[in-house]
Amino acid sequence: MASLIDPVILKLIEVWTAALTDLDVVDGPQVDSDPVNDRLFVGFNGDTPDEYNEGAVGVQSLMAFAKVKGDDGQVTCAVVSRSGDSDITATRARANGFLAAAEAALRADMSLGGLVMQAYVTDYRYSPVQTQQGAKVRVVFTVTYKGQI
Repeated sequence: MASLIDPVILKLIEVWTAALTDLDVVDGPQVDSDPVNDRLFVGFNGDTPDEYNEGAVGVQSLMAFAKVKGDDGQVTCAVVSRSGDSDITATRARANGFLAAAEAALRADMSLGGLVMQAYVTDYRYSPVQTQQGAKVRVVFTVTYKGQI
């Protein structure tokens, strides 16, 4: 089945890698998903990787009077920031700053170069934790897109 999920994920990585040069933007879980201080995961929630992590979901429907299908989807993404101290306030501000920059880059081209009709951030979830390496903040967010194939 044809789907826009993979091209959307690849385009998000491209857009955010270009726009967020001080942040490690990666495709899904990494072998070393935890040690990096700042990372933006595309197609992954930034939690402990296992086989039950849902990276994206899509829904297709017939479009009226057309030989094309609507292809709408949601890509799970996450910004993870970790400090070397216990300052959760500063770590949260850093993570939220990265999310704001990612959303601004997406708003600059909501069609992802014409790939979809529109793509935008629709929700976000904040998770703080204190670890042996310091404060850690994970902000999971969803990029929703509307397209056609």
